[in-house]
Amino acid sequence: MFSPLSCQAVEREQVDGIQPKLQHVNAVGQGLIQSAAKHTDTQALEHDLETTNLRWNSLNKRVAERIAQLQEALLHCGKFQDALEPLLSWLSDTEELVANQRPPSAEYRVVKAQIQEQKLLQRLLDDRRPTVEMIRAEGARIAATADSQDREKIQVQLQHLSERWSDLLDKAGGRQRQLEELQVLALQFHEALEPLGEWLSATERRLSSAEPMGTQTAKISQQIVKHKALNEEILSRKKTVDQAIKNGQALLKQTTGEEVLLIQEKLDGIKSRYAEMTAGSSKALRTLEQALQLSTRFAAAHDDLNQWLDGVEAELSNVEPDASPAYQERQKELKKVSAEKRLVLDTVNEVGNALLDLVPWRAREGLDRLVADANQRYRHADETITQRVQLVQAAIQRSQQYEEAVDAELAWVGETERKLASLGPLSLEPDVTVAQLQVQRAFNIDIIRHKDTVDQLIAVRDEVLEACSAAQKDALMVKTDSLSSRYDTVSQSHSERFSALEQAQVLVARFWETYEELEPWLGETEALITQLPPPAIDTDALRLQQDQMRLLRESIAEHKPHIDKLLKIGPQLAELSLQQGATVTQRYAEAERRYLAIKEEVKGRAGALDEAVSQSAQVRTDPSFSCRIPSRLHLLKINVLHELKDGATKRREASF
Repeated sequence: MFSPLSCQAVEREQVDGIQPKLQHVNAVGQGLIQSAAKHTDTQALEHDLETTNLRWNSLNKRVAERIAQLQEALLHCGKFQDALEPLLSWLSDTEELVANQRPPSAEYRVVKAQIQEQKLLQRLLDDRRPTVEMIRAEGARIAATADSQDREKIQVQLQHLSERWSDLLDKAGGRQRQLEELQVLALQFHEALEPLGEWLSATERRLSSAEPMGTQTAKISQQIVKHKALNEEILSRKKTVDQAIKNGQALLKQTTGEEVLLIQEKLDGIKSRYAEMTAGSSKALRTLEQALQLSTRFAAAHDDLNQWLDGVEAELSNVEPDASPAYQERQKELKKVSAEKRLVLDTVNEVGNALLDLVPWRAREGLDRLVADANQRYRHADETITQRVQLVQAAIQRSQQYEEAVDAELAWVGETERKLASLGPLSLEPDVTVAQLQVQRAFNIDIIRHKDTVDQLIAVRDEVLEACSAAQKDALMVKTDSLSSRYDTVSQSHSERFSALEQAQVLVARFWETYEELEPWLGETEALITQLPPPAIDTDALRLQQDQMRLLRESIAEHKPHIDKLLKIGPQLAELSLQQGATVTQRYAEAERRYLAIKEEVKGRAGALDEAVSQSAQVRTDPSFSCRIPSRLHLLKINVLHELKDGATKRREASF
C-alpha cells in the first residue's frame, strides 16, 4: 500500500518528465513561426501549440490539485517536512523553467505564442498558490508549538519558501507585463511592415522596367506620364515609411539580445530600400525625360534631313550638268545647303547615339538603321554635289573661292596678331603662368586648325593661278605671300611663347616651391643665431654648444640642395621674362646671400668654440696654467668678442 508521499512523488515525476519535452516543443514551434517566410500560413502551427499548452495546463492543474490534497493529508498526519520537500522541489523546477525561458521576441507571431506560454505558467502558479499558502499557514502553526530549535528551523524554511515564492511570482508577472507591452508594439510594427514590404517589392519590380521602352516620342511621353504617377506614389509613401520606422524604433527600445539586430536589420532594410527606390525613381524619370528630349530632337532633325535628301536626290537624278550661269548658281546653292545639312546630320548622329545609349537594344525600333541610312544618303548626295561644283565652275569659281579663303585667313592672321600682341609679358607667378599657358593653348588649337587651311591654299596656288588673269595673278601672289609670311611669323611667335610658358610652368613651380621651403628655414636659423650665447667657460657647456653648432652645420648642409636648385633654376627663369626676371634674381640672390651669411656665422662660431674647448682642456692638463687663468680668460673673452664683432660686421656688409 502506497503512502501519500510516495503517490505524490510518482505523480510529480511523471509530470516533470513531460515538462522539458513541452518546453522543447514550444521553443521549436516558436522558432518555426519566427523563421517562416513572409506569406507562409502559420495559424495551424500556432493553434497546435496553443492546444498542446492548454492540455498541459489542464493536466498540470489536476496534478497540482492532487498534490495539494496529498500535501494537506501529510500535514494532517503531522508530516510537515514531507509536505514541504515536494513543494520545494517543484519550486526549483519552476525556477529553472523560468530561468530557461527564451527572451521576449520582437516578432509578433512569436511573442503571441510566448504570451500563451506565459499564461500557462501563470495558471500553474495560481494552481500552486493554495498549496503554498496552506504549507505556510500550517508551518506557522507547527512552529508556534514546537521547541525552540525546531521552531527556528521551521521559521527559516518558511522565510526561504516565501522569498522564493515571491521572487517567482514577481518574475512571472514582470515577464507577463513585458510580453503584453511588447505584443502591442510588435503588432503595430508587424501591421506597418508587412504591407509596406509587399508594396516595396511590387514597386521595385515596376521600377526595374522603367527604362525607355521605345524611341518614338509618343511612347516615351506615355511612359513618362505613367512613371510620374509611380513617382508620386513613391513620394506619398514617405509618411508610411516614417511611421513603420517609428514603430520599429519604439519596439527596438523594448527589445534585447539578438532581436535587436533583427529589428535593426529590418529598419535598415526599409530605409535603404525606400531611399534606393526614391533615388532610382528620380533617376528613371530624368532618364525618360532626357530620352523624350532626344527623341524630339532626333525626329525633327531626321525629318528635316530626309525632306532635303528626297528633293536633292530627285534633282540630281533628273538634271544633267551644263555650263549655264543658272546651273552654276544652283550648284553653289546646293553646296551651301549641303554644308548646313551637315550640321543637321551631326545632330542626327549625336542625338541618335545618345538615344541608343539610353534605350535597351530590344526597344530600339530600328533607330540605328535610320541613322546609318541617313549618313549613307547624305554622303552620296554631298559627294555628287561636290563633284558637279568642281566640274562646272572650274577655274572661275575656284579662283573666287580661293581668294575668299585667302582673305579670310588674312583676316584671321590679323586678328591673331592683334590678340598675341595684347597678351602682355610672360609672368613668373605660378597662378598667372598657368592662366597664361591655358590661354596660349587655346591659341595653339586655333593656329593648328588654320595651318591645314593655309598649307592647302599655298599648295594649290599655282594650279589656281593658271586660270587667272595677270592682274588677278599678281594680286593673289601678293596676298598668298603675305599670308604665308604672316602665318609663319604668328606661328613662330606663338610657338616661342608657348614653349617659354611650358618651360616657365615647370621652372616656376619648382623655383617657388623650393623658395617657400627655404625661406622659413632662413628666418628661423637667423633668429636662432642671434640668440646664441658666447662660448661658455665650463667644458661641458662648451661641448653642448659644440653639439648645437654641429646640428646647425648639418641643417645648413641639408639645405644646400635648396640653394643649388634656386641658383640653377633662377637664372633660367629670369631669362624667360625681362620684366619679372629682376624679381626672381633678387629672390635667389638674397637667399644665397643669407645662406652664405648663416654658413659663415656658424663657421666662425664653431671655430671660436673649438678654440675655447682647446683652451679649456689646457687649463685642466697644465698645472702651471692656473696662475695664468685670469690673463687667459681675459684674452679668451677678447677673442670671442672679436669673433662676434667680425661676424656681425660681415652680416651687415652682406645685407648692404
